[in-house]
Amino acid sequence: MKRFVVLSLLVLLALPLSATTGKVALVLSGGGARGLAHIAVLEAVEAQGIPIDMVVGTSMGALVGGLYSAGYTPMEIRNLLETYDMAGLFSSPPLEEIERESEVFSYQNNQVFSLGFGEQGLGNAPALIGDQRILELLGFLFAKYPNSIDFSELPIPFYCVSANAVTGERIVHSQGSLVTAIRSSISIPIVFTPYPQGDGTLAVDGGVVDNLPINLARSLGAEYVIASDVNAKGVQDVGDLESLSAMAMQTIVLLTQEKATAQHPSADVLVLPELKGTFTLDFSAHQEIIEAGWDAVHEQEESFNELVDTLSLVRPLTVMDEKRVGPYSLLSSPKILQIEVRDISLKPGSIIPESSLFSDFLGRVLDAQTARELNLKLREIKNAYDLTTLSYEMANEGKLIIYARSFGRRDRSINMGFTADTGFSTALPSGFVWYRADAYLDASIGGLGKKQASTFSVNATLGQRSGMTLGFSYPLLSGGKGTIEAVVQASYATGALTPLSAIINVGRSAPLDHMFDGDASLRFKFGKYGRATLQGSYLLVSVNDTTYSKQFYAYPVGEGTFSYGNLESRFATSGFRLEALGRLGYQQGLVHTLRLGWKQSFELSYRDSISYAAHLSLMREPFPFINSYANLGGIDHMVSYGPLFLRRDITYLGVDWQHRLAELLGYPTFGKLSLHGAVYDTYDPYSGLPPVDDAYFSSSLWDMGLALMVGLDTPIGEVVVSLGASLQGEVSFSLGVY
Repeated sequence: MKRFVVLSLLVLLALPLSATTGKVALVLSGGGARGLAHIAVLEAVEAQGIPIDMVVGTSMGALVGGLYSAGYTPMEIRNLLETYDMAGLFSSPPLEEIERESEVFSYQNNQVFSLGFGEQGLGNAPALIGDQRILELLGFLFAKYPNSIDFSELPIPFYCVSANAVTGERIVHSQGSLVTAIRSSISIPIVFTPYPQGDGTLAVDGGVVDNLPINLARSLGAEYVIASDVNAKGVQDVGDLESLSAMAMQTIVLLTQEKATAQHPSADVLVLPELKGTFTLDFSAHQEIIEAGWDAVHEQEESFNELVDTLSLVRPLTVMDEKRVGPYSLLSSPKILQIEVRDISLKPGSIIPESSLFSDFLGRVLDAQTARELNLKLREIKNAYDLTTLSYEMANEGKLIIYARSFGRRDRSINMGFTADTGFSTALPSGFVWYRADAYLDASIGGLGKKQASTFSVNATLGQRSGMTLGFSYPLLSGGKGTIEAVVQASYATGALTPLSAIINVGRSAPLDHMFDGDASLRFKFGKYGRATLQGSYLLVSVNDTTYSKQFYAYPVGEGTFSYGNLESRFATSGFRLEALGRLGYQQGLVHTLRLGWKQSFELSYRDSISYAAHLSLMREPFPFINSYANLGGIDHMVSYGPLFLRRDITYLGVDWQHRLAELLGYPTFGKLSLHGAVYDTYDPYSGLPPVDDAYFSSSLWDMGLALMVGLDTPIGEVVVSLGASLQGEVSFSLGVY
């Protein structure tokens, strides 16, 4: 009997000890850039030796907490802020701006502003900021884990929160893809696009339903909670709320904070960083934000000490070496053995790139260098296929899964853009310095008519030549092999239509020329890269300069163009482009044009590529017009000749070597060395006198030039600095945005 009583007493005394396991949860709130203050909390926890048994986070808390759970140390997370351009992650639009329809012998112009609209409302996308670079970063940071994993198997079990974009229900991510879970949790409404889930639903930022999930941590078995709420003291001053972005972010904070504040009493340690005046996307201030986090930690020193004293009674505490190598870094980088492309668009229909486009990465280890090359490849293909994002994750058995997502384009849009350049050249018709700028606005309204197939468009330009074009198009045939579209247009232009009134001509006459053009055409699109047009036009042109013997011209012209290829950028590292233009008209006799062009680029390595180009122009059209000549100068041909070096007959050959330099704000920069040569006729259109001989190359010159260019490829266009010199002694320098 005594033995039974003693045994019972021992069991009863042991119950509190066995029931009190001291399970500790770290709960991290959302708050955009303010969430970087959580790093200070991680550092403090490790310095105190407090063991963390689970991490529960929302939005930015999910990102910081996910990294920590996956095996990154606080110092390694700090180093990521220095390694990656955090501000650059949030500098890209959700869609690359719609580009003008590419014309033969000219590159597309990017739009600075684009607004789509239709039956679903305004906007090309449901967000202000694109997530391409964010997904690239997440894909690499978690590449050592497969895209299907139980988060409890991580070095520290991890949970994060997002919300169903339709129902508003809370989504707790505890398994599957770390990239999907964290990207879903950081989907701040309006700022980032909602993210698709595997079941066909969309998720938005978890802050909408639970920005500080302390109660969730308790329900998962946490007995002690250390919580960090970076929004609690982040309310802006009145003077800071005078911009749309600041007010939008403040509204989101106010809507999410009520539920978070209600859970504050449930935390054993509550860290509230003072971050007033720190904006949600101010990632450049990461040092100041982390320091504010440490200030808040020091304010809770007593609470931390009490927790340490309590935990030390039930479990061992181990102070972590802040300079240690984290568990994630000790994992081996995966090797890419197979590649699969998946369409995750909610409304599939866009052309999705084939996996063969990424075959160069087969057999490679996905280390930092491979990730950089893969990211650049993804961006180039994303733009070529007009996708919203093209991201990746690693799956089991070395499979690289590439996810393609598209929103599609609105059938109604307004777009604006510009091109501008300046510089000096010894080959100008008069003077040595030039400056020119052109702005344009395009608007289109699709979905017209009974079959909602027609499109009405307005194109306006302002600059050297100002004017407007009204157009109406109707698809005649559409199928898997291509489309045929009928187009009717009427154009009016005024400004510099002749060489004598050209803006690069210091001695120019008043740019008061006028032109009316009515045309009808058939446009063909075939395959991925093919374009062709057949067009008939009637031109009415009035020139202002009395140097010309005739001031009014009226004549018909028939034109055919053809282009095929995927080279749409001056700095594309691989691809080809074939172009042809033929024109035949009548103006006191037959007038005609024949132009042929070919360019091909080859990628030698990640950083280097080589290209060559050949061009032939034979033009016999009314001599007073700029459009009657081909341009041999400028950054696309003989750089040493400057802009608008106009000639009727040109045979041109060029070879370029291009080297990828670095990234500036997340956009690639290139250096290019070009060797070009040409034979061209000697007739000078800036003389204002008619040519004395119409035979091809009746009198000609030849020249060779060497050029050095540095370019930055950005959403507003290609920013290019160039310097060129030729054997004939011509020198040119230019700076422009194209």
